[in-house]
Amino acid sequence: MRRLVMFLIAFVVLFGPATAAQAHPVGTTGVLIEVKEDRLGLTLQLQLDQLNKATGLDLVRDGSVPAGDIARLVNEKIAITAGDAAYTTEITGIGYGTINGSDALIVNVAAASPSRPGPFTLDYSLLTDKLSGHKVYVSRVVDGHEAELLGVITADQPTLAIDVDTEKASVGAMIGHGMHHIADGYDHLLFLAVLLLSAPLVAKRTAAGWRWSPRADSLRSSVKRILTIVTAFTLGHSITLLIVSLGWFTPPVQYVETIVAASIAVAAWNLVRPMFAHGEVVLASVFGLVHGMAFATTILEMNLDTPDTLLAVLGFNIGIELAQLLGVILTVPLIHVAATGNHYRRLCGVFAVFGIVASAAWVVGIWTDSDSALTPLFDGVAAYPLVSYLVFAGVMLLLGFAKPRTISKTGARPGVKTAA
Repeated sequence: MRRLVMFLIAFVVLFGPATAAQAHPVGTTGVLIEVKEDRLGLTLQLQLDQLNKATGLDLVRDGSVPAGDIARLVNEKIAITAGDAAYTTEITGIGYGTINGSDALIVNVAAASPSRPGPFTLDYSLLTDKLSGHKVYVSRVVDGHEAELLGVITADQPTLAIDVDTEKASVGAMIGHGMHHIADGYDHLLFLAVLLLSAPLVAKRTAAGWRWSPRADSLRSSVKRILTIVTAFTLGHSITLLIVSLGWFTPPVQYVETIVAASIAVAAWNLVRPMFAHGEVVLASVFGLVHGMAFATTILEMNLDTPDTLLAVLGFNIGIELAQLLGVILTVPLIHVAATGNHYRRLCGVFAVFGIVASAAWVVGIWTDSDSALTPLFDGVAAYPLVSYLVFAGVMLLLGFAKPRTISKTGARPGVKTAA
């Protein structure tokens, strides 16, 4: 415990002044498109903190607007084409506003069609070329109201083909968005990972309180416990995802993200010292409610009507569950193998320390709107998922097959006396 405390103090001293990575550092942009007779009207909703981070500008709400810099960015980073012909664009208005509780720069752009209205392609790299994982939600405006989601632009998919007569984004598209969201949500993944690592262990009450004891169970038992944890998390986040997305409750985003980050530290501590029997299941369900509020911010940014919101929530939630299920399939056998070795508890301790450090880093980052040395680590994992997984698998297999723990026929380990 003394080493853990000293490590945390060293982290704060080294990285505290430089701040830390946020749980969701990439943000989002809203692009609203209104199709008129011979032109398009685009409204760009650019979060100020993300705009400043990507461009080096220092914009503050109610401050002066560098119209020349914004015009240059729009001309360089946004293009609309129909076939081989390009739309001509012109900025018609720039001003500050508030989008979903965040300060934003609102830029209105008029795009003249080179021919009769028809299908066109939006090529967009503003902020996405600098902020890894930044998402641009493109929606159609009908009769002055945001009516439907047309698609999502990212650094990996910088173009979006749009037909003026196209149907709105399907449930299938929302499933894809949900899978990408959980894959990019380092905080959600770390929270689940820390909880899942306790699955091969069992909490037992001792004279000194609750302590973890190794299990000699089968893979089937480990899978059952892990599925219980994931199911508890699913039930929790599904409830609040629906409630918040429908606008029945609007939590303060900054506090939600703070609790999400703090949940990792709580789960990490439980991995070192179990709070009570089946504590990981309780934590998954309780904090799942908070994580669901964070998931809902993605749906809220689409500003859909009630029927479309329900479809979006359905698809988005299915995508989250599919991503979680894939993660379980890929990791459960490895966790079970690692737990049969002598060093699994040490692995849990390392993960717990990292979880607490990452939690503290994210909390600081959330309240200071800045990054730290942790950001390249998470971005590297996201950029090379196959390599990262192979490293993880190698470590788990090494822990499992290096000096495996032997179990006697009575179920006791060598050197441990059993009751008569």
